[in-house]
Amino acid sequence: MFEIGERRSDYPTGKKRKTLIVRRAWLFAFTAFLATPALAADEDTQAWIAANATIGVSKNIVVWLEGQARFTDNVGNLGQVLFRPGVGLKLGPNTTAYVGYAYIHTDPPGPAKSNEHRAWQQLSFRIAGNGKGLTVTGRSRLEQRWIEGANDMGWRYRQQLRLTAPIGGKVRGVAWSEAFIALDDTSWGQRSGIDRWRNFVGVAVPVSKTVTVEPGYLNQYVVRQGAADRIHHVASFTLSAKF
Repeated sequence: MFEIGERRSDYPTGKKRKTLIVRRAWLFAFTAFLATPALAADEDTQAWIAANATIGVSKNIVVWLEGQARFTDNVGNLGQVLFRPGVGLKLGPNTTAYVGYAYIHTDPPGPAKSNEHRAWQQLSFRIAGNGKGLTVTGRSRLEQRWIEGANDMGWRYRQQLRLTAPIGGKVRGVAWSEAFIALDDTSWGQRSGIDRWRNFVGVAVPVSKTVTVEPGYLNQYVVRQGAADRIHHVASFTLSAKF
C-alpha cells in the first residue's frame, strides 16, 4: 500500500524499507497504544516494582514465578503486593499455555484492606517477527477471582499486545497495551465491561545472558462505578530472568 503522492519507484526497499516499517510501527505504538480516554478522572502517581522468572524444568514444561510491589498515593504507600506462580506447557516454538494461582493484598488509605485469590489460565504467542527485529507478541489470560469475606466469584478476561524493536546495540524499545474485561457482576464490586486499560512504553536492557531489566512509563485507566474514574501514572521497573 502506498500513500497518496508516492510513486512505486520511489518506495524504499531493503534496509531503508525496514527502517520505515519500524518508524511507522513505533508511531502506531505511541498513538494507539498510549491513547487514554479524555474523560474527567482522579489521578495518582505510583511506582511498580516487579520481578519474574521463567524456569525450564523439562523440554516442554516451564515454571513461572512473579512478584510485585506497587507503591500508590503519590508513591507514599505500599498499596498492593502480588505473588503469581504458574506452570506452562510449550505447545510449539512460539506458543505456551499456562495455568496458575495469584494472591493480591490491597491496602489503600483507610480500613478497606482486601485479600484476593485468583486462578488463571493463559496463552502466550508470537504474532509476527523473530524476536530479533520488529516483533509482535500476544497474551490472552482468563481469571477467576475470589475476595476473602465475599461469596461471589468474578470472571475477567485480559488481552495484551506487545511490540518490541531494536533501537541500538542490544537495547530494545517496548510498547504494549492490555485491556481488562470483566465478564460478570459480583457482590464485591466487579461490574461487567471494561474494567481497566494499561498502556506501557519503555526499553528492555539485557544485563546478563539470563537477566533483562525493563524500565518505563505505564498509564492505567481504571473504570469505577458510582465514582470518578482513575488515571494512574506509573514509574514501572521489571526484572526478568530466564533459566
